Amino acid sequence: MKIAVPSKAFVNGAFCGLVIFSLLINLWGINWGLPSFNGWAADELTPIRVLEAVEQGFANGWHYKYPPFHFYILTVFYSPVLLLHKLGVVNVYSLPTYTFLFYIGRILSLILAAGILGIVYKLGQELYDQQSAFFAAVIASLNLPFIYYAKTINLDIPYLFWFMLSLFFYIRILKAQKTRDYVLFAATAAIAVATKDQAYAFYILTSGFIVWQHYRYLQQRDPAVTLKTALKDRKILLSLAVGLALFLAIHNVIFNLNGFFAHVNDITSGGATISPRFERSLSGHLIMFWQSLRHIRVSFGWLLSGLCILGLLKAFWQRKHYYLLCLLIPIVSYYLFFVSIVMYNALRFLFPVYLILAFFGGKLIGDFLSQSAQLVRVKSLSIIAVFIYTFFYTTSVNVLITHDSRYIVEQWMTKTITSNDFILGAGDAKYLPRLEKFSSESLKRPTLETLKQKDPDYIIGTSAYDSRRFEANTPEYEFLSQLETEEIGYDLVFQYKAKPQWDLLNHQELGYRHINRMYVYSNFDKINPEITIYQKRSQ
Repeated sequence: MKIAVPSKAFVNGAFCGLVIFSLLINLWGINWGLPSFNGWAADELTPIRVLEAVEQGFANGWHYKYPPFHFYILTVFYSPVLLLHKLGVVNVYSLPTYTFLFYIGRILSLILAAGILGIVYKLGQELYDQQSAFFAAVIASLNLPFIYYAKTINLDIPYLFWFMLSLFFYIRILKAQKTRDYVLFAATAAIAVATKDQAYAFYILTSGFIVWQHYRYLQQRDPAVTLKTALKDRKILLSLAVGLALFLAIHNVIFNLNGFFAHVNDITSGGATISPRFERSLSGHLIMFWQSLRHIRVSFGWLLSGLCILGLLKAFWQRKHYYLLCLLIPIVSYYLFFVSIVMYNALRFLFPVYLILAFFGGKLIGDFLSQSAQLVRVKSLSIIAVFIYTFFYTTSVNVLITHDSRYIVEQWMTKTITSNDFILGAGDAKYLPRLEKFSSESLKRPTLETLKQKDPDYIIGTSAYDSRRFEANTPEYEFLSQLETEEIGYDLVFQYKAKPQWDLLNHQELGYRHINRMYVYSNFDKINPEITIYQKRSQ
């Protein structure tokens, strides 16, 4: 006996509730590290970067390590404030106005994250039934990177919004072979790459597969059609022209050709290149693949990651859902042509993998609940239990953001450190307490020599940037290690790390570091770091 299938209206209503619930989860902690000129999120696209681009008109050699499309979007949303700044009403470089720009960027990420869930839901309905599509959206909303990056101005959520949209048109192409879908696929793919360069890797195998499917489609109509003829088809040429033209227009190659080449040089051989973390060998690739599985488990937790991988294996075994399996082609392409080239699979680099796995997990859960009325309550309660645990696991990142140790540290500093005291921040400013209202300076590479030059009254250290980052006997290692052992004339006077009860993350795993080796390659160890404050020893 089959169980009753929820109505379309009911599932749509449930999805709307999910989006609202997800928005609230992602809004939680959106003020992390604000007001500030830096923020506390690593690699965040801070307002100053956009303001610099606006001042140069996105031309005259302007470039940055990221491509320009999201800069344009942020500029549009900043424009009312920029107009007020031009009229002399506000000053965008004052802390209150600058912080307001921060919020604009973070709220935009929040909106795009909700958009990703909408795309997952609609794409799921293209792939299979509506109920399974709903569960895919639930899974997509419950992973650590999604909840974290939905509230920061990193480019992960923006580029994945455009990637997922291109994926929707990709499946529509395979199903119907309509010219409109070809053009929209090319346009959204170009925007994804122009938002974050690494997106190019999704489309290498995917584009070839689309051409092959188009060739097969034409052959069914006319067996005499050749692959060469298929390549010359209007759909292929038009979509290629649209994608290339849009890519070049976004990069402003006519008025900023030097900036475009400078950006390409920066990401291929300059300061924005990614340092390999694994050896370029068979064993190195195997270790990196194993690391990828670990990152999947960390992102979803044990239970939901297990269901997603089980759903993937089931889809391979049954081979009944052709279009669902076609989702793997962009991911294989991405892994081969980006991850395997840079030999570095940071947890957020695999973010698109988690979104694709959500479709397999959603289908598994949908089938599990729909196959039979027997034990329906037990089945439903077991899935609810999985989602409840995953909710508490993944929202632990919000709890840590809310209870970040630096808030308490800043209170201590306000009460203890005077306006006459000079503070040296040992490490990146993003990993330290906010020092704007103190006489201070932060150094990413402090040494014993700079200590003599600066002669600070206080030194502030952080577990997010300590001696574990550096090789022994380097100047930075000598400074940080001697600071930690109080050998350089400074005594530890305050040390703090929050330990909230609602925290299911494994911090030994997340926080382990030995130079460049980590158990989990992520930015989560930089949330709620242990802060240490040292004071100059009295003579």
